Amino acid sequence: MNKSDPLALLLRIKEEKGFQVSDDLVVDCYQLQKEHQYDKDRTTLKKMEALIENALNMNEEDKLL
Repeated sequence: MNKSDPLALLLRIKEEKGFQVSDDLVVDCYQLQKEHQYDKDRTTLKKMEALIENALNMNEEDKLL
């Protein structure tokens, strides 16, 4: 793991703080932000919200099963 890699740092902090967020969601959000950080239309927030909402819905479905 590269200590200067922002994604690796995010994942490490998540573990250290004990946050109950999946690694997949952190990676997906990071990749989305990285890919769209210079977009002028700034639709990243809506895309980020959709990623999080999808993860929450999947979590709720898992609990129901």
